[in-house]
Amino acid sequence: MIIIRCTTKVLKELGIPKAQIKDYSDQTRALQEWYANLFYIDRRKCLLFTHAGTLFSFVVAGVTRKNIQGLPELFRKELSKALFYEEFSAGQIEEFMKRAQEITIAKTISRSVLASMNQILFEFPYIISRFAHLASDEAMVAANRELNTMFRSAIGEGRHDYGVPIECFREMVTGEKPQSKRRGSVPTQSAYVFEARMIQYAEGADIVRRIAVSGNKNLVHLAQVILDAFDFDCDHCFGFYGDINKHPGREQTEAYEAFVDAGAEPTNDQAQSVEETKISSVFKDVGKKMLFVFDYGDDWRFIVEFKEIQENSIGKLPRVLSRAGVAPPQYPPFEE
Repeated sequence: MIIIRCTTKVLKELGIPKAQIKDYSDQTRALQEWYANLFYIDRRKCLLFTHAGTLFSFVVAGVTRKNIQGLPELFRKELSKALFYEEFSAGQIEEFMKRAQEITIAKTISRSVLASMNQILFEFPYIISRFAHLASDEAMVAANRELNTMFRSAIGEGRHDYGVPIECFREMVTGEKPQSKRRGSVPTQSAYVFEARMIQYAEGADIVRRIAVSGNKNLVHLAQVILDAFDFDCDHCFGFYGDINKHPGREQTEAYEAFVDAGAEPTNDQAQSVEETKISSVFKDVGKKMLFVFDYGDDWRFIVEFKEIQENSIGKLPRVLSRAGVAPPQYPPFEE
């Protein structure tokens, strides 16, 4: 049996009063529980389904009230598609779908799962906007797949570490641990987690990327990962500066610039190499912020904050953990 725990919005569409919903409060069922929430994208009604044990999720767009009132059948159909696109075998899909023959509607009970779903709802419009060049169905498939490759905190009930939903879900279905966790494989790395916030040309918008990198890499690597997360090419000089309130130049007391490695004159006589400086040697304390300046002509600026270290990171580094806000194009279309 599978339990789908529905938010108030979904229960309203179902036309089922809360008083008539059975109270399944046993939290040991996390591996067979899913949560459902209702939201809108471009005025289209959408459903988000999230697996309680792994946070594996998929969005179904353009649903109607009639669709929602047939929630068990809709869930079975869309779950089968989600598993197919994640390349599970026919046998695995068939076995999992047997569990979905009996579905019970219940109330939500986990604040942790609901908080993760709220984060997903915040991210999803920005994720799907990256696939606007695809047909709508293809874009939804691509967005759902990317959604499940991002680190999520507190994967599973009672846990407080990070995990990748698709890896955790695949392990649950197949019984096989991800390659990175198997004995004899490449050891897991400590992940340095950063938040990069665009402050120039943001026009009041909250344009933020959260990334994870290895602390053993150099500042060139950090710059490349930040820029790639904003869909920028690293094709100009850049620098990191210790005082986020001052312009690059002699007033900065801590500076690392690509000019040093290029043999060009730096903005600061004390500026150090970005190629020879490790991330871990600069960001020693959680909470440290630096001004990251890219392309001194166009003057793109970001505040980079060191958020935490995950000692047992899951998945390949570097990795984009989350995206919020749509960044302006690095090179706007040429206008005659």
